[in-house]
Amino acid sequence: MICVLELSFDDGGHVPFNAGLLATVSSAYPMESLSFFGAARHIEELKRELKPSLALSIVWKEIRPPVPGTSYLKRLFREWGIIRRVLRCLSEDAPSRLLLTSAYPSTVLALKVVRLFQSKRTPIQVVLHGMSGVIGRRHRHPIRRFQDMRAALGFLANTNIQYLVLEESIRDTVQYKLPFLSRNIEALEHPITPTEGTDEGLTLSKPIRFGFLGLADKAKGFPVFLELATEITAKHKGTAEFHVVGFVRFPEHTTQMNGTGVLTTKPGTELVSRAKFVAGLRPLHFVVLPHQAASYTLTASGVLLDAIAWQKPVIARRIPIFEAMFERHGDIGYLFSDDSELKAIVEQILQTADRSRYRIQLQNLRSARKSRFPESLARVFREISRKSG
Repeated sequence: MICVLELSFDDGGHVPFNAGLLATVSSAYPMESLSFFGAARHIEELKRELKPSLALSIVWKEIRPPVPGTSYLKRLFREWGIIRRVLRCLSEDAPSRLLLTSAYPSTVLALKVVRLFQSKRTPIQVVLHGMSGVIGRRHRHPIRRFQDMRAALGFLANTNIQYLVLEESIRDTVQYKLPFLSRNIEALEHPITPTEGTDEGLTLSKPIRFGFLGLADKAKGFPVFLELATEITAKHKGTAEFHVVGFVRFPEHTTQMNGTGVLTTKPGTELVSRAKFVAGLRPLHFVVLPHQAASYTLTASGVLLDAIAWQKPVIARRIPIFEAMFERHGDIGYLFSDDSELKAIVEQILQTADRSRYRIQLQNLRSARKSRFPESLARVFREISRKSG
C-alpha cells in the first residue's frame, strides 16, 4: 500500500506535478494499492488531470491541510495531526510507504516528531521543492533560523526517511552542503503530466511570440522580462510579441504591474486555471526563463517542464538546473549569462528567423519530453525506493 500526501497546496497549484508523480508511482508499482490524501479542490482538479483509468484506481481521501500563510507553529501542529493519522492507515506488516509530494520545514519536523512515538519501520519519502538555509546566509534570529529547512533536515534522526529532489544538480549541491544527508537524498527527475503536451511544434514565423510563465515575481525574473519586452517592442514593432501566461500575487501591494502596456498578454491578478494556462502557452514560439540564480539553485522549475511538454524552445539564464538540461538533451533553445546577452539572443532570433535550427530544437524537446514520461521514470523510482526500505 502506498499513501501519497499533499500538505502544501489546497488549490490547483501543484496539480501538474502531482499528476505526473502519481502516474510514475502507479507505473513503478502497478500491483500496489494507491491512496491520495489532499484538499477537496486539489483532488477534484487532480482527477481531471489524470487518465480516467488511473483516477478510478486511486483511493481519494480528503484532508484539510494548513492554508498558505499559516504561521510556522500552527502549521506544525496541523501537519503533525494529519501525518499521524495517515501513518496509522499503513500496516507495518505489509509492504507500504508514505510519500509526501511537498514539504515546508514544519512538515519535515512534524514528520520526525510523529515518528518519535510511532514505529520507524515504514519507509517515508519526501519531495523537497525548496530548501531554505541550505545555501546563502541563514537568518540571524535563532527562532527564525530554527524554522528553515536546513534546521528541519538536521534536527532529530532521518532513519528510514528518504528525501527526493527533482534534478540531479540539486542533489549534488545538497550532498556537498549537507554531507550528513548524503545517504538520504536521491534525484527523481521532474515528471511530465501524462495527459498534457504535444508532438507537433509550431513553425517559426513572425510575429515571433515570447512568453513568461507562472508567478510574475522578481525571483522568476519578471522585471527582466518586462524590460526586455519594452526595449524589443520599441525597436522591432510588429515582429515580436511578449506574453505573460501567469499572475501577479498581491497586485495591490506591488508596482510590478507598471509598464505592462508593452505586453500583448498581461499577467492576471489571481492563479489561472490549468486550461487557461495551456491555452495561453500553446501559441508561444519561445519561453523565456530569466530566473534568479539565488532562488533557483535548489528549486526545480515547473515551467521548464511545461515548455518541454508543449515543445517551446527556451531562452534560459545560465544556472545549473537549466545548464544540465541542455547538456543532456542538446540544443533546446538558448542560454544567457546577463541581461544584455538575453537581448542580443532575442534580436538574433528576430533577425535570422532560423527555421532549420528551430526544427532541431523541437526534435530535441520531443526526446526530452519522452525521457520525463512517468513510464520512463518508473524504473528509476523503483530503484530509488529500494534504497529507502
